[in-house]
Amino acid sequence: MCPAGMVRRPGYCIDRYEAPNEAGARPLAMQTALDGQRWCEARGKRLCTEAEWVGACRGAADRPYPYGSSYVRSRCVDDLAWRAPNWTTLGTWPSAAAMAEAARLYQAQPSGARAGCVTDEGVVDLTGNVAEWVVRSFPNRTNYDHVLKGCYWSGCYGGTGPSCAFVNPAHPGGFRTYEAGFRCCRDAP
Repeated sequence: MCPAGMVRRPGYCIDRYEAPNEAGARPLAMQTALDGQRWCEARGKRLCTEAEWVGACRGAADRPYPYGSSYVRSRCVDDLAWRAPNWTTLGTWPSAAAMAEAARLYQAQPSGARAGCVTDEGVVDLTGNVAEWVVRSFPNRTNYDHVLKGCYWSGCYGGTGPSCAFVNPAHPGGFRTYEAGFRCCRDAP
């Protein structure tokens, strides 16, 4: 049995919501993969692997989207207008100016706000809302230890639809960006 707030998958448990894993809470953003690792470990969990994340997203039915076999714009929080970031200001994190810039850019909605963005097993907001750091499981063009999954409130980098397969391998795990969060996993008891 998985702890409260987690969904059981074959061999592991995954948080139902993006961190802080609370229905109706705004997801954490401006996070690095290393922040996610520390946050999860402090709660007796770990950052999900890419394979675990994809497995939870595709579900038992092995669908390309967490909610079905076809992309539906706005089913998840993936349809909001993109706001141009000031990367120079964000790069001064955790300065007051960087925090203000991150707050200006932040458009995530409370976890579970769009009822249709859920897997059959009950994992919420895997695509859209915030992009999620995971530990890389599959080879890609950079092979950094971490990748971003699920896209964010303004869609996916490069303009593709937010699917279970989408991956952004462009940044190392220490990269901090306004649209990135995470969720936690743990081995199944």
